[in-house]
Amino acid sequence: MTPPPTPSLPLLRSTWTTLYTHTLPSLALSYAPTQPHWPVHLDHCFARIIYDAVIGENLAPWPTRLKSPAVAHMSATQLQACITMGEGIASGRVPLVEADERSLALRGKKGKRKMGPEAGGTGRGKRKRGATDGDIRAAMKAEATPRAAAAGLPSPPRTARAVSPDCPGADAGRDARALIASSALSPFRQRVLLALTQVPSGKYTTYAAMADFLGSVPRAVGNAMRNNPFAPAVPCHRVLAADGGIGGFGGEWGGKGSEGEKIRKKRELLRSEGVRFDGRGRVVGEVWRGFV
Repeated sequence: MTPPPTPSLPLLRSTWTTLYTHTLPSLALSYAPTQPHWPVHLDHCFARIIYDAVIGENLAPWPTRLKSPAVAHMSATQLQACITMGEGIASGRVPLVEADERSLALRGKKGKRKMGPEAGGTGRGKRKRGATDGDIRAAMKAEATPRAAAAGLPSPPRTARAVSPDCPGADAGRDARALIASSALSPFRQRVLLALTQVPSGKYTTYAAMADFLGSVPRAVGNAMRNNPFAPAVPCHRVLAADGGIGGFGGEWGGKGSEGEKIRKKRELLRSEGVRFDGRGRVVGEVWRGFV
């Protein structure tokens, strides 16, 4: 009997991307009964848990063993293992809480939920202030946008905190990640744009912060964002200068008291998402650095 053909790398990448950016977050936001608790809701959190198990082999955080973005550098065997574990989480065969605890322990962090029967309940209902997933606090605003409806799943309770429209794991970002990973762009441009999809709505990062994460320099990061073919799903408007200035956008660069039409549009986009500026036009608030 002839064995079935091995799936191609593009197919494995597409299957994995859909699983961790859409299927698992939708199940989490609907509090699907396949897991007694859903300690994480964001796609990059599911990726962190599964990557640490597959790439890090539950011995080390995955970035110590593989260059980011993982989806572009994993072997077919690793991709298949990620898919298998993700499907196991979706079906309940793999306990998500325990997998999350192992991943957090690798990073020297404490777990966010009790693991034993004393935890009780189903994870539904109102959460106490301060008990929210630390990764969610760092990576999203409190705005709620139900995700489950699009997947034909029941909507989460109104008290649950859902994912804001353009934060990691939202519709546009999910589609863009699959397109970026399968595009003909250079590997470095793919890494830059994939990292950019993680920046949540209502937050901003800088060219320098992205360069630190990517092991590059700010100018190279800025150049890689020029002629962004996936805008606005890949939100290059959320990247500002290290000094708090507006930075560049659409081939224009802001500063020195003059702003062109494209820079004004960038500032308007950021303001519409909740980013604030002072009287000098400098951004207010901390730089977002939650890249994984």
